[in-house]
Amino acid sequence: MRVTKMRFAMLLPAVLASVLLAGCGAGDEPAGQGNTFSAAAAPPQGTEQSFAVLGGSTVTNTGSSVITGNLGVSPGTAITGFPPGIVTGVIHSADAVALQAQTDTTAAYIDLESQPCTTDLTGQDLGGKTLVPGVYCYSSSSQLTGALTLDAGGVSNAVWVFKAGSTLTTAVNSSVLLINGANPCNVYWQVGSSATLGTTTAFVGNIFALTSITLNNGASVSGRVLARNGAVTLDNNTITVPVCDVPPTSVPPTLGKTFSPGTINAGEVSTLTITLSNANGTPANLSGPLIDTLPAGMFVVAGSVSTTCIETPVAGASLLSGWFIVDTGKVGLTAEGLIPANGSCTVTAQVTAPVAGSYVNTLPAGALQTDQGNNANPATATLTVN
Repeated sequence: MRVTKMRFAMLLPAVLASVLLAGCGAGDEPAGQGNTFSAAAAPPQGTEQSFAVLGGSTVTNTGSSVITGNLGVSPGTAITGFPPGIVTGVIHSADAVALQAQTDTTAAYIDLESQPCTTDLTGQDLGGKTLVPGVYCYSSSSQLTGALTLDAGGVSNAVWVFKAGSTLTTAVNSSVLLINGANPCNVYWQVGSSATLGTTTAFVGNIFALTSITLNNGASVSGRVLARNGAVTLDNNTITVPVCDVPPTSVPPTLGKTFSPGTINAGEVSTLTITLSNANGTPANLSGPLIDTLPAGMFVVAGSVSTTCIETPVAGASLLSGWFIVDTGKVGLTAEGLIPANGSCTVTAQVTAPVAGSYVNTLPAGALQTDQGNNANPATATLTVN
């Protein structure tokens, strides 16, 4: 198991933060409300850092979830569904480690709850927004439908804090994207009651919920799911404690994408190839899942996905597949994927489209998250169907 370390975020200088916040469009704050700047800061960190999943009453899993990091519950004792679920860390049921993790989770929750708001987003959906570092608040429930982009503006220790007075809910296929150096370790979600991630949501950040956390089928998290008092409920999920200390001399990996052939007739098959390249002298471990959502109307041919990416060894467990398909409209690598040193690896899949048209498929900047950094540029390919 790879050792994961959390970088302690520092307060952003007030002048820099003011400039960054000025970049927020009118859509990033309620009409008639200005920004009263208060720098977001990482909460105090302790034993909870080693946990990918922590429940208060129970942790329940259905299906082949993969948990990279520790899993625990306290003061409750019940943990079910492992196996078939896989945990690469240690399982702690109501022991001293889980108790300390809950104590530290509570301290972090209180700290996050106390941070003054940069922007009040009450009543606004997070989907479609691009947000700079700051403290974003909801007086009651918060909702994510579609993609939320977090832009660090090149500031490596940039921090985002999202505060929901009651619930956090994401719709099906929603996602959180990181660009310009945004770090998954520095994204925090303080939830006043319960959090629910919709089917196949690709989520980023550390969820601190007062009550419960539910991940619906196929949802993934690069971060942590920490419930203080209630249950954590899982269903074929991937949860990975991210690797955030990037060596200063690292060159971020790159992504490429092609369709071959690039033109087909309706109903015929083309091969989609996603190439992950690493110019560093050491392998690049994925710190979060890489998910490629195909354009509407394009579908994966069942059983056609393969990869040459080397899998990260998992102590005490059989080798994981290294890749997965969330559904017929998505292709991806799990966080167990690894790009070899001074080399590349590929994910390939046969795809088809029954209707003529031009299908543009893009993986955005920041979609590939590794311990050597994230891809700086998007990867785009177009399939023409006659």
